[in-house]
Amino acid sequence: MKRKLTLIFLALFISIGFWQLLETPIYSQNKPLTLGQVSTSLNVSNDKKKESAITAKKVRQVGVTFPLTPEIELELRRAGATNELIEAIRQNSPRLPTPTQSPIVKSNSTVSGKEMKNSIGMEFVKIPSGEFMMGSSDAEIDEALYECKKIPNKCEREWVTRESPKHKVTIKEDFWIGKFEVTQGQWQAIMDDNPSYFKDCGANCPVETVSWDDIQVFLKRLNSRDTQFEYRLPTEAEWEYAARAGTTTAFAFGDSLSSEQANFNSNYSYGNGAKGKYLEKTVSVGSYQPNAWGLYDMHGNVSEWCEDRYGAYSSSAQIDPTGATSGSYRVNRGGSWNYGAVALRSAYRSDNAPSFRINFFGFRLLRSAE
Repeated sequence: MKRKLTLIFLALFISIGFWQLLETPIYSQNKPLTLGQVSTSLNVSNDKKKESAITAKKVRQVGVTFPLTPEIELELRRAGATNELIEAIRQNSPRLPTPTQSPIVKSNSTVSGKEMKNSIGMEFVKIPSGEFMMGSSDAEIDEALYECKKIPNKCEREWVTRESPKHKVTIKEDFWIGKFEVTQGQWQAIMDDNPSYFKDCGANCPVETVSWDDIQVFLKRLNSRDTQFEYRLPTEAEWEYAARAGTTTAFAFGDSLSSEQANFNSNYSYGNGAKGKYLEKTVSVGSYQPNAWGLYDMHGNVSEWCEDRYGAYSSSAQIDPTGATSGSYRVNRGGSWNYGAVALRSAYRSDNAPSFRINFFGFRLLRSAE
């Protein structure tokens, strides 16, 4: 009889689950959770999805004591946090203060290895000079068209054929490019306003609803305050070179893309990428894995303005191309939170009027080499 009761108890223990049965303090307390408590709950669990769901429920009840910075979000995702838990923390965490406007001076900039940061928190990664094949081959275009047709009533052949012909490009000099997309807080520090539609996302989310023309005003103010370097938008060639980070696949992560790798309309993943929850908004910069050169969100979150005028490609080899010499439309790269994955490929290109603003257009900066 005793043995039978023991077996019944063990079965109950397993079916209910270790954490619910023990009712650990993280679930029973009625005060905001610390970062240590959330991290520990994930690290000791064998079922990250279930643990994230339980923790998310508790976060919505009591909140958390810590702000969700890009570094903390990356740490939690590495521990197994799901999008549900990250969003619960984002909605129930203390808001980061908006950075105050301060001059950018040489003494406030730090350089470490191949990265540097200026006084308002803009981080840059040094990209080595080199060569790459820009655009898409006929076979790559055929594959993209196949994926594009999965998007009902929204696929046009011109979307991808403009990536042809594939051609050799040489980048002669090293350059520094933004590790992250420019954030709402950084825009606020320079412009003293925030045009973003998704203001509730927070200071660490990408600034959006900015036009190419708006960015030129931002750059003029930034460059007038930091005369040590020249800041500008990357050319389309510099952007694709940095996005590929030495790869030749559709994305920096391979020939598939899932919602675990980028923020996009994950109803329309690519290749073997699994579908996921469509967030329908921007997220904090750096929320997903970086490419091999340490750049975040080159695929998705916001579509990024480039310096170039849009124009058709040439099949001839190019050295430091700067786009068309005529025309008014400017290039956008990288896709955004509301695009299907086909538009997040490294080679994908689109164009818009320089005065155009919408809540899925943002940018990252390029900084001149020392």
